[in-house]
Amino acid sequence: MNFEVCFLPREATRQPSPIAVLIDVIRASTTIVTLLDRGAPEIVLVPGGDGARLAELRSRIVGAFVCAEEPSGIKAATAELSPSPAALSGLDLEGRRVILATTNGTLAAALLREAGVEHVLIGCMRNAAAVMRSAVTLAGRLDRGVSLVCAGREQCRISALDDAYCAAALLRHGEAFAQAAGTTATLLESAKIARHAAMAFAGAGEAFDQSMSAAVVRRIGSPEDVDYCAQEDVSRVVPSVAFDTRDPAIVIRRDTRL
Repeated sequence: MNFEVCFLPREATRQPSPIAVLIDVIRASTTIVTLLDRGAPEIVLVPGGDGARLAELRSRIVGAFVCAEEPSGIKAATAELSPSPAALSGLDLEGRRVILATTNGTLAAALLREAGVEHVLIGCMRNAAAVMRSAVTLAGRLDRGVSLVCAGREQCRISALDDAYCAAALLRHGEAFAQAAGTTATLLESAKIARHAAMAFAGAGEAFDQSMSAAVVRRIGSPEDVDYCAQEDVSRVVPSVAFDTRDPAIVIRRDTRL
């Protein structure tokens, strides 16, 4: 089974498309895992800045909470929830659908859809083992590889240290699950680059501390998000992305296939 790392979503061009694990660890993918952990049954994604689409979904999905940020990362004025995962972790969202709009993570999902990627799971440090178990199992079933796709920064145009480190951590779990299933894990060159780069840090906390993503959330007054996003294997939630060709909405639910 081949494993690769795409340091930006636009690198996800391989056909047939591997099973993609989308990573925007500080903060969108961690936020998605947290929202589902707190009971939200469904998350509808909107690329950040698409105010018209956000308003249309808000009027259509009665009772949904909007979780959205300004380009600076602070909570959008029209939103009920901030996409700060640490701030969301104490909420009871049982049965409440959520519309999520962020600068990079939700845009990255839209870019994968445009690239024709068929199967997308959402990964972060908090669900590292769970998401990679699902990815490897699905890849084995469909005879595909696994692609760890980093959202990056600046509207998915610049690679992000935190995402690349997280990809290396998830890669470690993926290799272990592949080998346990009796499958040879083959690291493509991009995966080797991510693995060796991650070795420069003592752990996720150190890598994240040095990232520009961490600098941004500290600047906007959410420093607790850095440590929260660095915690590994504390969630069993595996978010699965559904693309509907008849509807521009991108919907995320818990993966129930396994």
